[in-house]
Amino acid sequence: MSFGYDPAGSFGDRAEAEGWAKRNNVDPRDLHLRDTPNGVEASIRKSTRSDARFDDGYGSRRDGFTR
Repeated sequence: MSFGYDPAGSFGDRAEAEGWAKRNNVDPRDLHLRDTPNGVEASIRKSTRSDARFDDGYGSRRDGFTR
């Protein structure tokens, strides 16, 4: 399964990007860092919880199972 990511910004190094993420309550598992010649590009994983296709009430599904 692949995830989509939203750009979060450019940072001088990984420590700076990780510090920013911690201050903004970004879960480290949702943070994607990519090294560039000018530092680090940070992206944050898009949440699927707001997508109606994953709503537990969709299609009369309860507790993850169709009944």
